[in-house]
Amino acid sequence: MFLACPNRCSTNRFELWNASVFVDILGRYIDYKAVDAPLYRCTECGSPAVDLGEVAGAMATDREEQKDPVREYACPSCEELFSAPKDQTLVVCPACGQTFPVTDAP
Repeated sequence: MFLACPNRCSTNRFELWNASVFVDILGRYIDYKAVDAPLYRCTECGSPAVDLGEVAGAMATDREEQKDPVREYACPSCEELFSAPKDQTLVVCPACGQTFPVTDAP
């Protein structure tokens, strides 16, 4: 994880935004409950923080998706919309099972 403020604030201090911390009547820590995806915000400007540590993985995923593109199809029988690999010449509708040929569109 490498957090950054989108407004480039210089404090480099972030607050955990969506986790509950439980304390007793004297303010002493008892327990916490974190949610599935923690969110952080910049303590200087209040903007949601960006996790730059995830950028490389997201870019790699985008590159993989571009290597094996999919195409959107509408079934001629039931009009269901679905995706299938671009290089297929026959596709099967996942909703009704209809098989139909496809050609490259200009």
